[in-house]
Amino acid sequence: MKSITLLTALLSLVSLARASVTETFTHTYPLTPDGLVRLDNVNGDITITAWDKAGVSLVAEKRAKDDDDLKRVEIIIDPAPDRIVIKTRFAKKSAWSFFGNWSNASVRYKLMVPAGVRLDKISSVNSDITVTGVHGPVSLETVNGRIEADGLAGDTRLESVNGSLRAAFASVEQVHAVKLESVNGSAEVTLPQGASASIRTSSVNGGSRIDQPIRLSKSGSHHLSGEIGTGPGPEVAIETVNGGISIRER
Repeated sequence: MKSITLLTALLSLVSLARASVTETFTHTYPLTPDGLVRLDNVNGDITITAWDKAGVSLVAEKRAKDDDDLKRVEIIIDPAPDRIVIKTRFAKKSAWSFFGNWSNASVRYKLMVPAGVRLDKISSVNSDITVTGVHGPVSLETVNGRIEADGLAGDTRLESVNGSLRAAFASVEQVHAVKLESVNGSAEVTLPQGASASIRTSSVNGGSRIDQPIRLSKSGSHHLSGEIGTGPGPEVAIETVNGGISIRER
């Protein structure tokens, strides 16, 4: 199954490298400062950056190898004052296509959002995901790609099958839970200086490095748990199969 996933991703990248037809959609939608954002993609990087406006700026670039494939890509947007849901759909090209209907097209998303939004579920298959400055809860997942999130201040969940994970926090005062899970890739959490947290790490093939002094409660060859700092703090859980784990201090 893993070899099929990697082969599918490789064929997708080869097809997209030959892509030469593009179409760009741009629009701004009103959204409350603590509104919900959900995005579902298949191919194409996702970049989300916080700004100081009460709305979401969306730039979506569709890319395909020809006009027929481009027309098969549909961006579905369901906006409301307190939420926006964005979905990517690929119309069927052939009922007998072994690798699905999306290997010859992609959509690259760039969003500007209020800093307090909830990124309820930002998910994709073949994508790097980058988030900057969002203070609300964040849930990000991809199959083939890395995830990097900086300037965080809310509960965070990052998941990738083939890709590294990095979460850097500006504050943990309102954070209760942080969870990073990767199969093939490293995972790193950066906390503010002097932050307190409950730590749990597990890696089958990879070590754990923690910059802060830690009071260990359990420790083994593949896992550890303990406390850092002087007071209560968020629960930080990091799991990898093939990849190192790091907890750093700003």
